[in-house]
Amino acid sequence: MILYIGIFAVIVVVCVFISLMMMKKQKETARKYEGDAGIALAPGIKDELLLQEFQELTKQMNGAPIEAFTQCAYIATVGDKVASAAATAAKTVAWAAVGVKARYSERDNASYLVLSNNELHYVFFDDGEAKDHLVFDHESLLNARPAQISNSEKVTRMGSIMGLKPKKMHLDINGNGLDIIYYGAVQRMPDGIISPGSGMFETQSKLQLMGRFFLNRLYQKYPQLQEQN
Repeated sequence: MILYIGIFAVIVVVCVFISLMMMKKQKETARKYEGDAGIALAPGIKDELLLQEFQELTKQMNGAPIEAFTQCAYIATVGDKVASAAATAAKTVAWAAVGVKARYSERDNASYLVLSNNELHYVFFDDGEAKDHLVFDHESLLNARPAQISNSEKVTRMGSIMGLKPKKMHLDINGNGLDIIYYGAVQRMPDGIISPGSGMFETQSKLQLMGRFFLNRLYQKYPQLQEQN
């Protein structure tokens, strides 16, 4: 019995040691991309990610420039009002043959906001395949405003907002309202989560930087969206 307790204790100590070492490595890696120095590196890292891990996102833009991108919540509604607003808010265009669909529900996949010139693109991926592509124009974004994430949204989207520094914007399009929850971090790729491996922490840190870079560029263009503390 004492032998088993001793073995268990050794295993626990080893696991704790490994965990602490991994946390230390993760923090050391993240420091390289913090603050203004990280923002300065972001354009080059963005191009690198779009060329490698985010090729599908690049493909959906069909040659349009990608200034910055971040992860966002799936556009969801329980009624027809917001779905109708989304359809009218967006330019109904077939970017890379992706159709706009009035089908918005919570899904365990990935969606992104992409800044391209003065437009904002919403691209939804279902199992790595782009399904929805909405484009919000400059005028709509000039009239957009920050909004509070409701208690019900915190409950229903708890799994998708934890650790992602959620923000929310409200767009008023042709008298209809549309809310978009977006994040100051990226955790998922179009085809799924980051695969464990030797470069995992580096990739995680770069994706976190993409979220900060997106907020930086979005608020430069549309400062009214930045919440005032």
